[in-house]
Amino acid sequence: MIQNKLSHPFILLLYLITTIHHAEAHPDSTSAPEQYPQFRVVGFLQQQFIDDYTTGISSQFIIHRARVGVAGRITDRIGVNIVGGATEPPDDTPRLVNAFVDINLHQLMNIRTGQFLVPFGIEGPEVIIFNPAIERSTALRRLNTFRMFRDIGVQLSGRYSTLSYAFAMVNGTGANPTVNTPNNDLVGRIAIEPINGFEVGVSGHLGYFQSQTDETRRLNRIGFDFNYGRELFIVRGEYIIRRDENLSDNYLTHAGGYLLGGLRIDNNWELLGRVERYEPDTSADNNRYTGITLGFNYYIKGQTRISANYEFRTDNNFSALGNLLTVQMQLAL
Repeated sequence: MIQNKLSHPFILLLYLITTIHHAEAHPDSTSAPEQYPQFRVVGFLQQQFIDDYTTGISSQFIIHRARVGVAGRITDRIGVNIVGGATEPPDDTPRLVNAFVDINLHQLMNIRTGQFLVPFGIEGPEVIIFNPAIERSTALRRLNTFRMFRDIGVQLSGRYSTLSYAFAMVNGTGANPTVNTPNNDLVGRIAIEPINGFEVGVSGHLGYFQSQTDETRRLNRIGFDFNYGRELFIVRGEYIIRRDENLSDNYLTHAGGYLLGGLRIDNNWELLGRVERYEPDTSADNNRYTGITLGFNYYIKGQTRISANYEFRTDNNFSALGNLLTVQMQLAL
């Protein structure tokens, strides 16, 4: 099983900082030499006001996420990203977020090792500040098996013309693992961009998960996605089918997905809408979650923005579930 070699990221960070004065310039015959290492401070803060109309839940202000770290390059081929979260959902506890090294061998083969976003679908591997909606879709989160959508392992990725790929072998326990599984998980995505701005992909996942009774069970997932993005318009969607081994020769299949669209009115204002659906058991009737999200983003600079989402929610398994209003101030470095 892959071991967590980056369990002490601050030791690695200290090493990188102490070498900054000893870096040599990278030779370049056509331009001024680059100086390495090169690092910058990265991170973001998300403060939210939530008004949940579910029975027994009141409105409140929260710090949803608060992350800070460093990212940069040791050489022109080796990059580093180390980010910690002072508060992370769902329980508002500090966590290590990213701790990985990138080795760029060729556009056809790049290696990433450490703790990173797992390559499955579109929204999963995307840093959350770039999602047009405040949060990933409920359907996607319920079908996800990786804590914080991250895990520890090794990934190979590359691109050739319009074809791209990313495959990873990971522990299967998610970020900051607290349990062990008997084998590693294999997960990956292949995508093609037939026309500029339009990409379609397929993802797969073979692995294990920890059940509520602490039993280790097999699972497999397959996902289909598309993304069309222009300067002022974006539309994307994903559909995932997940099958969990329940008991001997018994399986639970659940599935779901979303469709999201965004329209930039000008440089600041963006309108968005999302519809989603999740079935926790595809063989059963009347056990469906459906959601409709309407909202807007007001971009101040870069990904620093003010956002508001209103979600119309219906869950056949939880009749008390009400609608949800979320207003968020996102400050991104």
